[in-house]
Amino acid sequence: MRSTFHNPLPRLRRYYQEILSLLGNTPRLIQLVWSAAPVWLILNIGLTLISALIPVAQLYVGKLVIDQVLLSLANGTVGFTPELSLLVIAGFGLLLLREVLTQLSGYVNRILSDQFLLHANVQLLQQAMRLDLAHYESSEFHDVLNRAQQSGSNYPLRVVELLSRLLGSMTRLLGLLTLLLRFNPGVMALLLVSVLPTFWVGIRYSRRRFWMNRRQTPSRRLADYFYKVLTDPQYVKEVRLFNLGQHMVNQYRTIRQEFNQESRRLAGQQSLAQLSIELLGGIGFYGAYGLVLWQTIGGLVTLGDLTLYTGAFQQAQALIESILLSLATLYEYNLYVSQYFELLDISPQVRSPQSPQPFPKPMGQGLSFQDVSFTYPGSEQPTLKEINLTVALGECIALVGVNGSGKTTLLKLLTRLYDIEQGQIVIDGVPLQQFALGDLRSQIGILFQDFARYALDVQDNIGFGNLPQRQDMDLVTQAAKGAGATDVIDQLDDGYQTILGKMFSGGVDLSGGQWQKIGLARAFMSDAQILILDEPTAAVDAIAEHDLFQRFRQLTQGKMTFLVSHRFSTVRMADRIVVLEQGKITEVGTHAELMAHPGRYAEMFDLQAESYLGNTGH
Repeated sequence: MRSTFHNPLPRLRRYYQEILSLLGNTPRLIQLVWSAAPVWLILNIGLTLISALIPVAQLYVGKLVIDQVLLSLANGTVGFTPELSLLVIAGFGLLLLREVLTQLSGYVNRILSDQFLLHANVQLLQQAMRLDLAHYESSEFHDVLNRAQQSGSNYPLRVVELLSRLLGSMTRLLGLLTLLLRFNPGVMALLLVSVLPTFWVGIRYSRRRFWMNRRQTPSRRLADYFYKVLTDPQYVKEVRLFNLGQHMVNQYRTIRQEFNQESRRLAGQQSLAQLSIELLGGIGFYGAYGLVLWQTIGGLVTLGDLTLYTGAFQQAQALIESILLSLATLYEYNLYVSQYFELLDISPQVRSPQSPQPFPKPMGQGLSFQDVSFTYPGSEQPTLKEINLTVALGECIALVGVNGSGKTTLLKLLTRLYDIEQGQIVIDGVPLQQFALGDLRSQIGILFQDFARYALDVQDNIGFGNLPQRQDMDLVTQAAKGAGATDVIDQLDDGYQTILGKMFSGGVDLSGGQWQKIGLARAFMSDAQILILDEPTAAVDAIAEHDLFQRFRQLTQGKMTFLVSHRFSTVRMADRIVVLEQGKITEVGTHAELMAHPGRYAEMFDLQAESYLGNTGH
């Protein structure tokens, strides 16, 4: 017959190792607190230690008061003796000191918490800023980021506060132990054994609660997304016009109700387990209480000792239970803090070299794509295949192709949003990876099709194209004029100080075409040698497009320009047109050259021309 006995030691050993590994985040967290506010941390520790010993001193003074009263009664003394008066004054002094330290500790803790929370959030934001675009295009990373955002804003601070309370409790417990060991060391063992199960229950359910929340992260993000759609101005029109509101409310409610039901079941199980543990703790306390009563009746200890030991037993048991629960809670909080450090521990792949080459100013030889191939992470098919292209300073290159042909990917590699897997991109003979990221990107002015629309004033929206010069109104005005944005800005009540968007008070909404002009002005704000324009006229009307064409050569003079557009009226402005199909360059030439030799470009041009000139049905 096969034995059904299972050895619990491997599981216990695994639990023990897991607890140690997770609590290992605590020293790292303390180091983070120290770097945020070292002086306030020292003050916090000092006040905690002093405050923790005051209740112990109060207990001992209470014992001395009772013994002194009994002595006075035995001697027939009437009124306060000098000794009793001093003890009462000492008791009042301890009470006053306790209140002063409580208020002072609260003040110090508040400042420490604020300083640390700011520091922790800045650390998270700086890490998010350092990470690659590839991370943000991964759903798994968004789970990590979401968990880090939720954990980083709450749990590191909770750990700090918990450690402070834990330090105070342990200091206070040591003081009580000093008193109780005079009585009977076995009593302390009884109290300790009676509360140990509390620690086990706390650890068990903390672990289950953490993994429940971690498992729910994708669903929580989905619920948060529904919440965002229902409250974000970007979605307001469609949600109402397509009657999507109630559907999304129902989806949100369903997901959250599932969370609540699972949480309720876990809370019920923990409450039943905790009730059993509390009964065991009560047995331990009254066992110790009965022992001291028996010794008091037997004349082995004084009435003052009875008061002292009874109070000490009660406080010690509560403290031991509190410490064990705090350790269990510390374990739980460390589980969540590990999610904060999980984000901080991600290393970016796109980095500046340790000894960067200076970026050439001005460029001489120009830029060259040499056998460049690239496949997105998680994809099996390459997006770019063996790209070879040389571009001179002052030359305008138009990239043409259907969606997914690799145009935007080529520009992402040029800006080092991704690093090349095969081949290389060189500027004046130097590979891009040898330039500092900041230097490289400072020489590239960009307008992507999905450019950012900041809920800030017009000056910032344009000035961000050249951050060091964003306060130079002459430069900002010049960039706006070049992009044809002055007619938009002149219509705004506060001009360049007008807040754009409806997120903040006084903000003004712009049309897509108006935003396009602001974004284009941001690109022209830069004094970069390379200019990237991804669909620069996609949202502007024909008149604005024509106006831009008239100034295009002047605006791009002396710059290497990459132009991506589905409008062939825009493409014709380029010195050379590069046609991409399925990640490969299939045609290169001027508009006239490509039209003279019918190919893919001529086919796409004719189709677009036909859509403008023919097929009217009239």
